[in-house]
Amino acid sequence: MKTLNFKIILALFVASFSTFAFTGGNPVHFDKTEFDFGSIVQGTPQKVEFTVTNESDQPLILKKVKGSCGCTATDYDTNPIAPGASTTIEATYNAKSLGSFRKTVSVYTNIQENPFVLTIKGTVITGQS
Repeated sequence: MKTLNFKIILALFVASFSTFAFTGGNPVHFDKTEFDFGSIVQGTPQKVEFTVTNESDQPLILKKVKGSCGCTATDYDTNPIAPGASTTIEATYNAKSLGSFRKTVSVYTNIQENPFVLTIKGTVITGQS
């Protein structure tokens, strides 16, 4: 009898874990996680907006949004985002240094312990005379 009870409990545990693992999904959705500026002229800052949608059943709070270096500024709304609602995160690359770049923007929220990582990239070229 003890063996039968243990097997039933184990089967229920495995079934509940499987259901959780496969029906989970990401509670935060970004319209894109990478953006390529292509070629941009040196000294001309470039902006991109990432749209974030709260697909959870609780308010989403963007606790901190931080660029990987001082060359990338961010702007975002600190008000809670209701379930099903969206907001934008703006990343601005200053384009001072010539050459290829690949920078990240880390998005810290109240829903996930690790940050979501967005990427911007491109190549800074000299302007035409």
